[in-house]
Amino acid sequence: MRTWRFASSSALALRLAGAGSVLLLAAGCAGLNPGTGEAAASAQHFHRLLEAGDGSAACGLLAPGTAEEVEGGTPGSCADKLPRLGLGPAFEVVESRAYGREAQVRLDGDTVFLTRSGGRWVVAAAGCTSRGERPYDCEVKGD
Repeated sequence: MRTWRFASSSALALRLAGAGSVLLLAAGCAGLNPGTGEAAASAQHFHRLLEAGDGSAACGLLAPGTAEEVEGGTPGSCADKLPRLGLGPAFEVVESRAYGREAQVRLDGDTVFLTRSGGRWVVAAAGCTSRGERPYDCEVKGD
């Protein structure tokens, strides 16, 4: 009986060590997710600028392709067009994930996709709503 307990304890110890390794690896992967906080701050700042009516500054936070799409072929019109797209208020971060040069930030009233450009996070798409397994539907997006 004593031998069985020893073997069982050893097996349990090995299982716990294996589980601990998995947890350490998972925690290590979280460390490989840099930029999450910066992406969230950029998404919040974008929405604060829109709420304040500063379309010009909000357009400055858009990725180049997204700004071009908002302008719709009329250069310089982003500042006028962006506030009229009717993006709702969104301030509190619900979840933020960064994947290398791309990030997704879920706010209380929006989902924003960002990309790294020139050493900073810029908005690639905003006003996005989930459609389940299908791609998000976004009011503001670029190519």
